[in-house]
Amino acid sequence: MIVDERGVLVVGGGYGGVFNGAMTLLQMLPETLYSGSVAYPVELPLCNISDRPRWGHRGFMLDVCRTWMDKEAVKRFIDLMAYHKLNSLRLHLTDDEAWRIEIESHPELAQEGGFRGGDSPIWPRYGKWNERWGGYYTKADMREIIEYAKVRNIEVVPEIDLPGHSLCIATLHPEILCNYTPNTSRAFGYDVRSAFCPSKESNYELLADILGEVCELFPSEYIHIGGDEVDMAQWRRCPDCLALMQKMGMESTAELQQYFMSRVSDIIANYGKHPAVWNEAIEGGRLTESTRVYGWESVKECRRSAAEGYPTVLIPGEYFYFDMKQSSREPGHDWAAIFDWRKVYGFAPKNVGFTAEEEKNIVGIEASFFSEVYASHTPETDDYLHYQLFPRLVALAEVAWVDSDLRDETAFYERMVAHYDRLDAMGVAYRLMPPVVKYSDGVLSVACDDGSKIYYSKYGDVMPELYTEPIK
Repeated sequence: MIVDERGVLVVGGGYGGVFNGAMTLLQMLPETLYSGSVAYPVELPLCNISDRPRWGHRGFMLDVCRTWMDKEAVKRFIDLMAYHKLNSLRLHLTDDEAWRIEIESHPELAQEGGFRGGDSPIWPRYGKWNERWGGYYTKADMREIIEYAKVRNIEVVPEIDLPGHSLCIATLHPEILCNYTPNTSRAFGYDVRSAFCPSKESNYELLADILGEVCELFPSEYIHIGGDEVDMAQWRRCPDCLALMQKMGMESTAELQQYFMSRVSDIIANYGKHPAVWNEAIEGGRLTESTRVYGWESVKECRRSAAEGYPTVLIPGEYFYFDMKQSSREPGHDWAAIFDWRKVYGFAPKNVGFTAEEEKNIVGIEASFFSEVYASHTPETDDYLHYQLFPRLVALAEVAWVDSDLRDETAFYERMVAHYDRLDAMGVAYRLMPPVVKYSDGVLSVACDDGSKIYYSKYGDVMPELYTEPIK
């Protein structure tokens, strides 16, 4: 991008390059631009900026399944991704808790599976127990989302989570489950089996119907078909699965998963699509060379995928699961790690053990937001989503764009604090770094490093007071 006396010139190698240049231009304008209240004319400094992203894939996975987000909420999130030059939105559309995408050949999946609680047959979880709650995207809705994202240089990748995480569809179609009688006494009478039976040919016929419509709806060349956290104990209790394993010469249920995933991959290949999977899916044997692996369990699993030659997206939970707590006293999960933006910013493949050969197979990086906790944090607003994501998403955008050798945490933090005004104008309810509190010799002192005002309340007071000096 060149800004000189003649005006502004943005040049790129394609639509995406020009779009990213336009985003750079917007960042040079007053923050009021993002709220629609900028006063023109605006002066720009003369400059010549030439750059390119470190990674081609700069993604985010949004779990709209466990906590429903309507079409307009997704579009608002797409805007925020676009402002930060992320270019891949993966929508987690199915799971144990719901089915969020219309399938015309099986309308009951969304019309019934898109809601839980109340009179819904779907087991209510994660809050919202006593009301019929949820929603789903019609095909028209999804086409609108896809086009909205495309204009903003973002590809929408669907995820249909298989063969596990399928409690919702199993509730509506119990015939997909394994051939044994489960014990329902510990689950309030619910059958909580959550995995497709790999031995049933009828299951592949059902999935051909479903995935055929998904492939036709989404332009993305990749369809994410899951492969994570499968309860294979269900398969070990199934005489039909055991018979199939014996027939095929399989020694483990991991091989049975590989068989299932290969069959599903063949279905989407008929539509010219490639499979994307979670890292567990490659444990039972080789999948097709075009399979894209999303490594989530650990850096070790990301390295393993890359070492085996799979195109790999790095999404290790301890760095990029933004549903994790940012400190021990804040909301969120903590099973992967507790971390704020600083750990995200410090990520680099070479810093976590990747060899040069392994790095060649890295497609890019992606963060995620799984939304179990969101359901009980007023999901009718974006506030909790924003609080968990920002400023970690800002750090993600920088890591995805700038090589680690060129990054400086101190300089980045200064720029990020300056970016708060833009986030305010965007309507983002971002998290501030906690103030530093000290107590010594009967004196309480508090400080923050971003220019924020600090307020405090005395016990029993209703209104907080502005902090101006240490408190005795």
